[in-house]
Amino acid sequence: MEENATQTTWLKHAMKNGLILGGIHLTIFLLLYAMLPSKLTGFSYIFVILLLNFGFTIYQGGQWRNEIGGFIGYGPAFKYAFMLLVFNGLIGLVSGVAFILIDPAYPMVMAESQRDTSLYWAGFFGAPEETLEQMRDKMDLEELAKGYTLGKAFIGFGVALCFYAVGALLMALGIKKNQPETM
Repeated sequence: MEENATQTTWLKHAMKNGLILGGIHLTIFLLLYAMLPSKLTGFSYIFVILLLNFGFTIYQGGQWRNEIGGFIGYGPAFKYAFMLLVFNGLIGLVSGVAFILIDPAYPMVMAESQRDTSLYWAGFFGAPEETLEQMRDKMDLEELAKGYTLGKAFIGFGVALCFYAVGALLMALGIKKNQPETM
């Protein structure tokens, strides 16, 4: 009976915090989409999201660990981190689908951001101007926009689950805390 209560408690805790993290991601996304859409496909955005995911998940996992007595093994820490990330991802999936359905300009905005990011990095690494022009001419925005469809959103969530599992494996190292052995 007590184990079922603990099972429910960890899942509720992970779900609540996953939804909070998803809300934070959505807020960041909306602010950037409104003000700086060119930043949505850049490395700095990905870096901030990764840092946020790791920091938030490890912090909340530590809070949960302390609530249940201060010690937790690697397996339960992994399950907690993975489920938190899954619920965060579900918020991302739902909001992404909503954007695709509500804003017809969304795929083109994201395609332009993707093109601009590619050109920026090519220039950053020293590509000559004529190469940048050739890249710009070869990048078909209509083709890039096809990457932002309902089907691609669901495929993206499936791929994200793999990344969530790898991230949770690492995050669990920061969450777990074994009981000290007594002699």
